[in-house]
Amino acid sequence: MTDQVHPFEQTAETHRRMLEKIQSGGIATKVRVLANHDCCPVCRRVEGAYDFDDVPELPLEGCSHPLGCRCFYAPVLDRRGP
Repeated sequence: MTDQVHPFEQTAETHRRMLEKIQSGGIATKVRVLANHDCCPVCRRVEGAYDFDDVPELPLEGCSHPLGCRCFYAPVLDRRGP
């Protein structure tokens, strides 16, 4: 058996880099964890917006979906422009 990552499942390093990009972009006020429509109960519970200091690490430990955790980070852009 190999340690190959399923094509739909991103590695912890990929998620970490995405989170850093959102935080350092200077536009996002929070981070949203998004889950797929057919996600497991663990992923459904953490879906939502978080302050930067409270964002759960992805992939989620305890995910029971056959394809693994497919959650991802998205920026929350709630600032109004000029």
